[in-house]
Amino acid sequence: MLRILTLSAVAISALALSAHSIDAQQVVGRGDRVFTTSAPVGTGGAVRIFASVGDITITEGSGSTVEFRAEKDTRRGKVEDAGFIVLRDGDGVTICAVFDDDDRCDHDGLRSDSRSKWNRNWRDRVRLTMTVTVPRGARLHTSSGNGDVSLQAAVAEAKVRSGNGKVRIADVTGWVDASSGNGEVSVEKVGGWVRARSGNGDVMIGTTNGPVNASSGNGDVRVTMDRLTGNEDMEFTSGNGRIEVIVPSDFSADVEANTGNGRISTDFPITIQGKLSRNRLRGTIGNGGRRLKLSTGNGSMEIRKRM
Repeated sequence: MLRILTLSAVAISALALSAHSIDAQQVVGRGDRVFTTSAPVGTGGAVRIFASVGDITITEGSGSTVEFRAEKDTRRGKVEDAGFIVLRDGDGVTICAVFDDDDRCDHDGLRSDSRSKWNRNWRDRVRLTMTVTVPRGARLHTSSGNGDVSLQAAVAEAKVRSGNGKVRIADVTGWVDASSGNGEVSVEKVGGWVRARSGNGDVMIGTTNGPVNASSGNGDVRVTMDRLTGNEDMEFTSGNGRIEVIVPSDFSADVEANTGNGRISTDFPITIQGKLSRNRLRGTIGNGGRRLKLSTGNGSMEIRKRM
């Protein structure tokens, strides 16, 4: 019995230490109007930057170190209203801007049990302007709940989010996953596949390589691809906007296009399947193969040949 009790006490102590380590995230920079920090990141390491409020601008640095700078605009609040959690591990660095005492930071983002409170108060009290330099070849994950996010760096991959702001991305060498709940999304000069979405803004993509999937709830979608490798399907949708897709001259696909109140046009000869309609098209371009689907509730659609 004594042995069992001893083992139980050890187990309880271990759980308590584990819980303490989870909760003991140190918040730094609360008293600083301008907060700066840096951290080394190895080749292919991860850089994660998360904030509930504020603009994030990310550019490429010359070395192997992440340089982070945040300036606080206190508006009706105090400098101490915002702080930062910095987590360093073997995979890279994670930096979260925090406001409430119960905010928690991890690899997937910023978590808080006081989201409704923040929505009412923090956005009007303090706002952050964050500038970051990252090493070439890093893996990036960043988001702002209410701010613009801009990335121009030759990172290996990028996942970029804004809840209520513009998203602009350029020069990524690998894949990109970009979205905004209520803003324009722009992606340029990307070497890998692209997935981009906006709840209420235009989506504009120019890539050196596909495939691409893009959608907008209430905006135009315009996509240009210099070349395509592989045979992956692609889909472009808009609830209430125009869709234009510009592809290489040797493009082949099985096409399905639908518009509620617009026209469909293409630069390519197309073998029609079924009945020809002004606002519905099914057919084959070239040798077919990949599936290309386009749909819009209230706009025109164009499939153009890149010259």
